[in-house]
Amino acid sequence: MRILGIDIGGTKTAICVGNESGKILSSIRIPTLTGDSMKDYFLQVRDQCNKAVAQAGIKLKDVDIVGISAPGPLSVPKGTLIAPPNNPGWKNVPIVKIIKDMLKRPVVMNNDANAAVLAEYFFGEYRGTKDLVYLTFSTGMGGGIVAAGRLVQGITDMGGEVGHLTLDINGPRCGCGKNGCWEAYVGGKNLAEQLKKKIKAGKIKTLIVDKAGGKIDQITTKSLADAARAGDPFAVAEWDTFMEHMAHGMSNIIMILNPEVIVLGTIAIHERDLVLKPLRKKLARYAWEWPLKACKIVPSKLGVEIGELAALAVGVAGLDSKRAL
Repeated sequence: MRILGIDIGGTKTAICVGNESGKILSSIRIPTLTGDSMKDYFLQVRDQCNKAVAQAGIKLKDVDIVGISAPGPLSVPKGTLIAPPNNPGWKNVPIVKIIKDMLKRPVVMNNDANAAVLAEYFFGEYRGTKDLVYLTFSTGMGGGIVAAGRLVQGITDMGGEVGHLTLDINGPRCGCGKNGCWEAYVGGKNLAEQLKKKIKAGKIKTLIVDKAGGKIDQITTKSLADAARAGDPFAVAEWDTFMEHMAHGMSNIIMILNPEVIVLGTIAIHERDLVLKPLRKKLARYAWEWPLKACKIVPSKLGVEIGELAALAVGVAGLDSKRAL
């Protein structure tokens, strides 16, 4: 089985060729262009797909299926991206048709968080776990859910959109247009913007700026983590608040789904000790003891290839009915 995977993120797109075992044969990354540059972007995707196939030593006609991992909200039956908050200008984009017309191969798509939980289910450390949740904290924040051995897709393909659980109706504005979403507190883009505003408004002296190369406008979640590790008082306090919001949202998932495993992507992979210990401690304030004790909370071991593997997993689920959820 040869699968061409396309993982579309808020800032970058990963294109790869792999097989049903999760072995990646070639991989290329390009910037994700939005708005007026969308046509140019898809032309780049076409060209890089052809390049990835060539690097894998096969021809495009040898590709059995193309799996797309894309930001939600989206419609799986229509093959359309509806209005991803972190991809401005993308409104009702018929992405499956576009890719199918360009490559002349079968194409399937799912949202990035569902794709990631499929990757964990098919290829990860806890593969085959019947009650499994994947959470990603990167540009945005999302989740994918396998419950009783089935992917939770939902009637409008929005099952698992945990990033838009409301933590506080009076909270900060989220990219989705609502207030106080979990993503508004813990999504990398939102968190960075809030830090920038706070530092500028208060004229705060903090190592966060130093870790961002001395430029406030280049602050990221990594800048915050690096400064917190160094013991900067403002950064330590902000990280603690960040962990509080992570625990608040995650406790809802634990209490509603009672999962066996929650796999954390992105920030937990890069900042393992800075995340897991305080998160566990804070979760005890929100969730009941016995479902929390039964739940393993672990960083993904799929590492930096999670995006590529997510796209491949969508292809596997679309092509192999025996493995599809």
